[in-house]
Amino acid sequence: MAEERLDRIETMTNDKGYVSTKDLAALLQVSEPTIRADCRELEKQGRIIRVHGGAKSRQTQGILTRSLEKAMDDRQNVGEQEKDRLCRYAASLVQEDDCIFIDGGTTFATILPYLKGKRIRIVTHSQIVVDSFREDNGELFVIGGSYSPQYKMNLGPIALAQLESFNFQYAFLSCAGIDLNRRKAYTAELETAEVKKKAMELAEKSFLFINGAKQHVKGFCSFADLNAFDGIVTDAAGPDIPDNFIVLEES
Repeated sequence: MAEERLDRIETMTNDKGYVSTKDLAALLQVSEPTIRADCRELEKQGRIIRVHGGAKSRQTQGILTRSLEKAMDDRQNVGEQEKDRLCRYAASLVQEDDCIFIDGGTTFATILPYLKGKRIRIVTHSQIVVDSFREDNGELFVIGGSYSPQYKMNLGPIALAQLESFNFQYAFLSCAGIDLNRRKAYTAELETAEVKKKAMELAEKSFLFINGAKQHVKGFCSFADLNAFDGIVTDAAGPDIPDNFIVLEES
């Protein structure tokens, strides 16, 4: 029974990249001290990496760079339910006549249906958002620039210059990962980081949306301290998280 549990912990950790002790205990119906003991044994066997509040896959790269990051098409179907919950929460913040910035990436792939019927203005550099836009989603303003097929978004000096023309109630941002020890948010390369920083400058409030698997991923470039966000919205988190974390309960 114990060996079977170890196998399941390893499998879940490899599937998700990171799993919290709390989630493992609930899924396997054992106590958190039991999970911590199991994780110590798995780390000793070289099968996982123990991190604050949970376990991380050994298959996860140490520093995420542009060459290591998956293309958008490969990420589209990963963690769909978690991303959809994040999108629902983001949309719940938006009120009539708000102006919002929606970041690139697959995190916000399903946000627009939750904004249906709201009289709002949306600014984005994301082709994923553009492709899903419908007339009843409000007004859409698309930032130009140099198009990146890998990230499906417009980047570079033109994108930054055009972004400067706007102001927002909210900037909804994604990232490659965060480091809870250094309290930093990361991207895998510079150009996406610059757009995020500019959007944060122009927004009254900035929210970062991440799934649990990104909580122990270091990217090549840091773009913000975690305390710079008005909220960091996630589906899972360990103990001793920053005060601005918003952990969504399963619906």
